[in-house]
Amino acid sequence: MIRKLSDIIPVPTAHGVGEKHVLVDSNESSCSITQIAVTDLKRGEVAVAHVHPDMQEGFYVLDGELNVILDGKETVCGKDTFVYVDRCTWHEMIALQDSRIMTIGCVVEASRNKLYPMLFKPNRKILVWGTEDWSVSGVDGNESVIENGTWANYRLNDVIRRHPAEILGKKTATDYHNNLPLLTKIIDAKQDLSIQVHPDNAMAEREHHKSGKSEMWYILDAKPGSFLYAGLKQQVTPEEYRQRVEDGTICDVLCKHYVSKGDVFYLPAGRIHAICGGIKLAEIQQSSNITYRIYDYNRPDLDGKPRALHTQLAAKAIDYTVYPEYRTESRNVSYTASELLNTPFFSVNVVETAFEHHRNMTKYDSFVILVNLEGDCSVRIRSTGDVVPLAAGASCLIPAAVADYYITPTSFSKDGIVQTTKVLEAFINNYKTIGRIISDFLRVK
Repeated sequence: MIRKLSDIIPVPTAHGVGEKHVLVDSNESSCSITQIAVTDLKRGEVAVAHVHPDMQEGFYVLDGELNVILDGKETVCGKDTFVYVDRCTWHEMIALQDSRIMTIGCVVEASRNKLYPMLFKPNRKILVWGTEDWSVSGVDGNESVIENGTWANYRLNDVIRRHPAEILGKKTATDYHNNLPLLTKIIDAKQDLSIQVHPDNAMAEREHHKSGKSEMWYILDAKPGSFLYAGLKQQVTPEEYRQRVEDGTICDVLCKHYVSKGDVFYLPAGRIHAICGGIKLAEIQQSSNITYRIYDYNRPDLDGKPRALHTQLAAKAIDYTVYPEYRTESRNVSYTASELLNTPFFSVNVVETAFEHHRNMTKYDSFVILVNLEGDCSVRIRSTGDVVPLAAGASCLIPAAVADYYITPTSFSKDGIVQTTKVLEAFINNYKTIGRIISDFLRVK
């Protein structure tokens, strides 16, 4: 292959600045080279800071002068300077003069498909009633950013788009169009949250072109006398609902539950509810941010303005059925692992152990989100040996392709005794039998 630069039509760069003449691309290369190109940057143009977890790059300055920043270290590079950028290196280039550089990209095959337990950077929301930590999220505009390993500093959604089947599971990726279907949070309520409800899938699609929201609460801590609202305690018509919202008596018909550490509640879409002050809990839910506020105690938001209410939409979303029980009881599976919930939208187990405990979840063809409720531990992938620490309160996502792992407690008492660790496992259950589906439907209703 012989080509002249002048014969190649320039195209925009991936960063949207400058133009490049592609000499060889990945389709023409039989090795790990992704591209060889000559790039022209005008004075003042900036190839903004970015990182490649699976690619090495080389830049040879043919003409001009650039300020090159590698992991925060700046170097002025003139003609005949070669710059090597290893994978996972943050890099940025600023053209100090009109410049021309030759670029070579090469995939590190060993890292290209790297799958491991992913930890995430903090993603805290400060709200009028307290704080909400979005521990694992694929919600647009609120995506989690990976903190460790090959994909450090990448948004979770970007990595899933590269390897949807391997991360989400083949069936899960197909069913949810390559989107993460779950969202996990840690909610610390200093004051009462609004009385609210969430739409089901059909209504959410009709009104917002999004998925609905069913969720689960696991109480991490509760001050004495703390309570929450979940469900109706008496029959209410839509007309009576509207009247009670108007006169501020809606709480009078809600079922009040005094809670303590370890209590579990499943709240299917349509169930009216509210977390009240003094409660800290882990929340696992469908990946949706649709909430219809019904009543908010006439309080202003942090900006001093009234919070928006959605009483008319809520009236359409509410399930007005009165159920005999709203708390969730766990089914014992083994001494160390218990099933908390198995719904049409997600399943949740709790693992409690003072010893190394093996968990093979590959049969579910799903990612697994681990939420560490108490006691530090480590998570080790059986097939690769990769180990990550999981501190109490932290979460991680284990890709479906490597969802065969060991949980090992790493906290010790002052006397050197291993402390128990307790971890939630949230996943999509693609292994259900017809009989189990019917049983679970009756149980969660």
